[in-house]
Amino acid sequence: MAKNYTFVPGAEFPYQYKYEHMAVTTDCVIFTYEERQLKVLLVRRALEPYRGRWALPGGFLRNTETAVQGAMRELREETSLEPSGLGELGVFSDPGRDPRERVITLAWYALVKPSKVVGGDDAEKAAWFPIDDLPPLAFDHEKILDAAMEHLRRDIYFQPVGFELLDDEFTMPDLQRLYEIILGTEFDRRNFQRKMLASGILKEYPGKKKTPHPGRHASLFSFDSVRYDEMKKEPGKQEF
Repeated sequence: MAKNYTFVPGAEFPYQYKYEHMAVTTDCVIFTYEERQLKVLLVRRALEPYRGRWALPGGFLRNTETAVQGAMRELREETSLEPSGLGELGVFSDPGRDPRERVITLAWYALVKPSKVVGGDDAEKAAWFPIDDLPPLAFDHEKILDAAMEHLRRDIYFQPVGFELLDDEFTMPDLQRLYEIILGTEFDRRNFQRKMLASGILKEYPGKKKTPHPGRHASLFSFDSVRYDEMKKEPGKQEF
């Protein structure tokens, strides 16, 4: 069995080689859905480089923490947000991505309900931005955000990611609008409703109605997590 060594700041590991060491950071892409818009969480940098520029929440990984621990810590310190978990997005390692030194970043993502955020630590401000109205971003964060959007577009076909962004109870137009924003296309209303109802993962509340406009009423639905868990055990892959 391989032996695990306890890291001691300032001490050398056994068999430590004198290769060049690179810095490691974590960056987080956090999505929410608010005011019928898909939004991403950004912070305004208080330090150089890119002082005053907006960026994804993140920072340097400490020697005493795992990558996900570092990502959660930076997210909490810079925005006050603490999601229940983070998913791995990928590694970004272009040699010139950071003007300070050779820095590799480990990117993470999460979907959260609308939440209040407050800038802290080395972030002057934290705010939600619609994905179709973003300011110029620092470093290679536009590339990281593009990768997160591609990830979201793939997942939405096979996982109920949309329901993590909506209220517990929602209308079919709410759900359709979210799918259209994520996938960048428009759906026929009747076809979309028929497909979503056929998926078997929606629970309708016939006695409950929402009035989005005067004179118009829309039925309320919720995500049936029990049915979804059952479907995951069935042969084949369910597409929504």
